[in-house]
Amino acid sequence: MDLTLQARDDIAELLDTSAERFGQISRRRYEALVARVLEDVRVDPRRPGSLARPELGPGTRTYHFRFSRDRGRTDSGAVKSPRHLLVYETPDEHAVLVLRVLHDAMDIEQHVGADSQ
Repeated sequence: MDLTLQARDDIAELLDTSAERFGQISRRRYEALVARVLEDVRVDPRRPGSLARPELGPGTRTYHFRFSRDRGRTDSGAVKSPRHLLVYETPDEHAVLVLRVLHDAMDIEQHVGADSQ
């Protein structure tokens, strides 16, 4: 699995925002959830909950963090209401390229694809 620079920046920003708004415990919960989501998609890019998004590009899919919520628990609990999704490409059956990590209220098409560059 590879992550674009933008995806890495998205993750850093969401973790910083989580810490600023909700504290370090919440940041650690979200960090554990991000790790779980990445692992879940790495193991099975077409896992239940993932959606093909051909309008975003060939082989592009999304996966909402809520589908990994229970597996992304820490000793202090889980993220109560995850609001992010992973946007990724599957160029072949063994590869995953994470394009973005976006809040689910965002217009995905505005932030992903040829028109967003």
